[in-house]
Amino acid sequence: MYRILPLLIATIFLIACAAPGYCGSPKADVVVAGVISHGPMQPTVNAIKEVLSKYGDNVRVEWIDMDTPEGKKYFEEHGLTAHLNVIVNGKYIHNINGKDVTFQWFEGKQWKKDDLDTLISGIIGGK
Repeated sequence: MYRILPLLIATIFLIACAAPGYCGSPKADVVVAGVISHGPMQPTVNAIKEVLSKYGDNVRVEWIDMDTPEGKKYFEEHGLTAHLNVIVNGKYIHNINGKDVTFQWFEGKQWKKDDLDTLISGIIGGK
């Protein structure tokens, strides 16, 4: 019995670590895909970086530049057409305070950095 107990504890620990949000794994998975190196996008890119920097290891961020072969492939595989897409946990449309917000194109137009902050905060806080 006492030989099985350490194995049982290790198994439970491994299962718990595989679940999102446990053992240091990020709670929010963010993909920023678009023409992220173009000058006109820089204010939007900076707004995204500003918001996401507040959440440290709770957020995993992947930047995908549409101007690369890998970026073009990602866009084709995911059916993206906007010049910038902020995909949070697999979606770019999220309900924020009762309103559907589309995280595409320029910050300040269809979405605001406060929307992104509210979304990420809700995910991190488990809301």
